[in-house]
Amino acid sequence: MTSPTSIEKGNEHIAIEIDRGYSSSEKLVCLLHLTLLVCILSNPLKKQILSLCHSTEFLRAKRALPGSIHYSVIAMPSPDSSLMPLRVCDRCIRKKVRCNQARPTCSRCFELGETCSYTSVKRKPGPSIGSHYGSNSSKSRRSSAYKRRNSPSREAPRKDLSSDEAAPASEGHILQDPLGFSPPVTTANQTPTNVSHIASQIIFTPEQAEYLLESYFDILQDANPIFSKELFLHRYRSCQCSEDLISTILIMTAKLTGFTVNEDDPIILDTCLDQILSSSILEDDLIGDILSLDQFRKAFILAFYEFHQFPGHQAWLRVGRVTRMAYRIGLDRLDHIRTLYPDWNTVSPEDIQEWKSLWWCLYRLDTYSNISSGTPYLVDDSVICTSLIQSHAVQPSGASNNSSELFLQPKSEDLSKVLLAASSSPETLLMNVHNITTAILRQAGLVFRLNLPRSQEAIGAQVAKVERQLATIRLALPPGWLNPRRNAFSDESHADHHARTITVLHLRMAQLLLSIADTGLRQGDEWLLSWQNVLETSQDIASIADQWDSSFCLAVDPAISFTIFTAMIFLDLHKKATIMAEHNHSSDIDHHITVLHLQLQHFARIWTLPRLLKLSFESFSQSVSGPLSHRHITLILSRFEAPLHPRWLQFLSSANTVLADCQ
Repeated sequence: MTSPTSIEKGNEHIAIEIDRGYSSSEKLVCLLHLTLLVCILSNPLKKQILSLCHSTEFLRAKRALPGSIHYSVIAMPSPDSSLMPLRVCDRCIRKKVRCNQARPTCSRCFELGETCSYTSVKRKPGPSIGSHYGSNSSKSRRSSAYKRRNSPSREAPRKDLSSDEAAPASEGHILQDPLGFSPPVTTANQTPTNVSHIASQIIFTPEQAEYLLESYFDILQDANPIFSKELFLHRYRSCQCSEDLISTILIMTAKLTGFTVNEDDPIILDTCLDQILSSSILEDDLIGDILSLDQFRKAFILAFYEFHQFPGHQAWLRVGRVTRMAYRIGLDRLDHIRTLYPDWNTVSPEDIQEWKSLWWCLYRLDTYSNISSGTPYLVDDSVICTSLIQSHAVQPSGASNNSSELFLQPKSEDLSKVLLAASSSPETLLMNVHNITTAILRQAGLVFRLNLPRSQEAIGAQVAKVERQLATIRLALPPGWLNPRRNAFSDESHADHHARTITVLHLRMAQLLLSIADTGLRQGDEWLLSWQNVLETSQDIASIADQWDSSFCLAVDPAISFTIFTAMIFLDLHKKATIMAEHNHSSDIDHHITVLHLQLQHFARIWTLPRLLKLSFESFSQSVSGPLSHRHITLILSRFEAPLHPRWLQFLSSANTVLADCQ
């Protein structure tokens, strides 16, 4: 049995069915998610609800709901879809499942939140005529493919995605020009739903493509440097880059920077991005024969983009899938695997550095995605055998200088020694300090996540251990590193200032998580001292926000929004705590909250993730009213598992009731 519920946005009406078995709080959580994930998306809602039910935005919002919440849309065929002939989509043919053959989205794909795709030539389900999947030759091909899976390559694995410079048009290769936006010619091995086919919906001139690629290195490249700019642009101009990678970068950069040529470009860009993210091509490529450098770059870029623009269960799964693929090909032990396998040993030093950059950027993404969800990391810090980033310059002999390689030590107590050694290379200092501060943030996040199930003695020992590591890292940093202002005397650029600021926020966030965990262990005066440490660290984070330049919100990783959000939550709690009535700090706390809220708002203009966190904080601030006693604060601390954890979101919908019962 279901009970109809609805959401209204302007003059539009969305009808939804929610199980009657859900409590009122669970229904509220469901509606909250739909409001956040549907109504605030950058695309305007469709003019008709019948079209909206099948729109890609709504499907992606459905996929982003927590797994514990289920709902169904009262969906009816749109007027346009009734004119389309019934047809089985490619996915149902490939999976050999039955569906209702509805257009544009069949029943199976609608349940999974996928977008239907169709080949240009109709054919019956099953293997094509003349193919024999069980033949010896096929088995031989699969066997040889399995042996090649760990072989690195910069070129794409399939012939139709080849980056050879002199591919004749008669052979049907897509990459006929450096842009790759000409209508693709379908070959026998080509899948029509790849990125290049999708990108053919929008055409950039060579000048526009060059501009967008340069712009990419001004935005996400600073947040996640998976490319050497000079090397990448040289290969792009020499037609040596995968067309799918270039298409993905151009479309995503145009979307983030608001680049448009025609009036319909925003809608086309949104459609292209959603088709790229929703298609199964990425998954098919990841389990293919050879994972090329460009393929993995594309996979990482899509995972990074989806996590920040469509946060939710599917984005979390995509990050996990890419991380496991990195383990499969050996990126976690790159320096060791090069000595064992000839294929890796023949890779140029420049490309080895590119692979290392990818690994460490994925290390950061694994950190953010799991800390925010309250889940264990996939990357194990204690067994990483890939060295930190070195200069892209190589010796005249063509070999890199192995004596200068730096590794994260198996014992986290030695991170300060690695930091001191990294300071000797100014060119890569910012990137390596970023990775080291991420490592200590991971340690603090691990302690915070284990706070509830472990004994107080064990947690107290872990908190003290990580705090000692944090102290040594702060002291090992170069002079003036913790200064929230730009170091003008050392001629620090504004971009470097904000990149350094992110590492300082990592350290503050680590301290905040440790202070919150420690507060849950204390009683009496010790509890009060720990609670004061939470306030102090939150104020430190706000003081950094005082120096923030909003023009750099695209240049840094938007996942720093989790730090801003957490500081805002605990500043709001301090403001409403009964103990603060004895002190006149309300105006100072109000200022800190305002500064952090404005900083989050700047990120929210670009990314969906900060937008959700902003609305989540506003919901918390309105639901939790003061004064709050020690018991109230202890209860809230026990519910704060992670910013995106479903139980925290459920608590937001029933905070008033829960706190009222805690007297």
